[in-house]
Amino acid sequence: MKGLIWFRSDLRIDDNPALLNASKTCDELISIYFFSKFQWALHNESAVKLEFVHENLILLEQSLQKLNIPLLVIETQNYESLSSDLVSFAKLNSVDHIFWNNEFGVNEGKRDLAVTNLLNDSGINVTCFDDQVIYEPGYLRTGQGKPFSVFTPFKRRWIENFSLDFLNLEKATKPLKIPQLNSDLSPLNFPKKNAVDMTLWPAGEVSALERLSSFLANKVNSYNQSRNDPILDGTSRISPYLALGIISPKRCILEGLKLNNFELSSGNKGVCKWIDEIIWREFYRNIMHSFPKVSKNLPFQDYTKHIHWRYSEDELERFYSGNTGFPIIDAGIRQMLQEGWMHNRLRMVVAMFFTKNMLHDWRLGEKFFMQNLIDGDFSSNNGGWQWSSSTGTDAAPYFRIFNPITQSQNFDPKGEFIKKFIPELKDVPIAKIHQPKDDLFSSIDYPAPILNLKESRMRAIQAFKDAREVSGI
Repeated sequence: MKGLIWFRSDLRIDDNPALLNASKTCDELISIYFFSKFQWALHNESAVKLEFVHENLILLEQSLQKLNIPLLVIETQNYESLSSDLVSFAKLNSVDHIFWNNEFGVNEGKRDLAVTNLLNDSGINVTCFDDQVIYEPGYLRTGQGKPFSVFTPFKRRWIENFSLDFLNLEKATKPLKIPQLNSDLSPLNFPKKNAVDMTLWPAGEVSALERLSSFLANKVNSYNQSRNDPILDGTSRISPYLALGIISPKRCILEGLKLNNFELSSGNKGVCKWIDEIIWREFYRNIMHSFPKVSKNLPFQDYTKHIHWRYSEDELERFYSGNTGFPIIDAGIRQMLQEGWMHNRLRMVVAMFFTKNMLHDWRLGEKFFMQNLIDGDFSSNNGGWQWSSSTGTDAAPYFRIFNPITQSQNFDPKGEFIKKFIPELKDVPIAKIHQPKDDLFSSIDYPAPILNLKESRMRAIQAFKDAREVSGI
């Protein structure tokens, strides 16, 4: 039997259920990766993430060669054209069976349904798997049979249903019959369009596993205490690899549990907290699956559709360039622009400043992050922005607004992170670094604050109260 593996957000050999099952079912395999510049732009995929995709496809192709599986990259116009392109390719190459791992989202669901229908009409079998989650999306339900919309009970049910049998990971290792086709990645050759130092993000499964091992060996024990301090670099920085499926969440959970007697909620607090973050990823995928409106630019909390968001080109430009006059906000944005990544604590602080203090639409911030992050992941990015803006699931109460100065003092007390990414403030004393006063502006090339924190806080609270009143809440 001749099979075809359709790679999507699963660019790996290890713990890849589609690849594993295809290699067991078929005696000859070929693989493809489709891309569409139109869809990339529509989904606001960043230039740095696309470069990372390219680098990882090169290494994936080398790994697949050892299994006698060629990898071909094919450009298609959009998701609609992809269906016919895939069927034509399958027919041309006499494919009997196609395998893939599922993605989530409204557009992806429509795409896969159209592909499946066309393939079935053509007599080509389809088998798909869930590799990004432990449980099939929608499987975990409340006592009333409804999908969870709050993380804590979701996590509780997740743990209650968990079995180590879920982590029986395998890897395709048996070389198959040598096919007639040769690999071809040439369609992905386009100019570099980002300024990120890619040595920060070495490509490939080997690099992902090394990063995981290093984190678990050197950082995870203190993760519970150090994860919120950006200068400590106490996080795993494995999110870009998870976003593209270069490493699986199951692999991460398994390796973490090995250090904690296979306990999920007791023992090593650092391991438990880190696994919590992986469960958050699954929670947001379940939200995207169970509540399709979040994939359609709509808030989870319906009443927030009535919020009157402000819009200022000048303020947006200062925010996008990291020149708001609030050092911790600007440092976080500049980190993202330089590294293609932002510390998780700062993502919350920055997002809340944008949506509450600036009172700008969360969708603009969500788009900005996706256009600049190497780990851009729609469900997690959308979930995080909606949480911070109090429009989403598990939403922070609308009147709870982070004070960026207090956050800066708490999590960058010596101003080391600020000085790293805002060199113009390198000589400012610690006592003044968190919000430079007016008397410093004449001698430092750094902008005055974009807004008054107290006034902007009251403005945001009133905007949410007005929206609730309109909605009859």
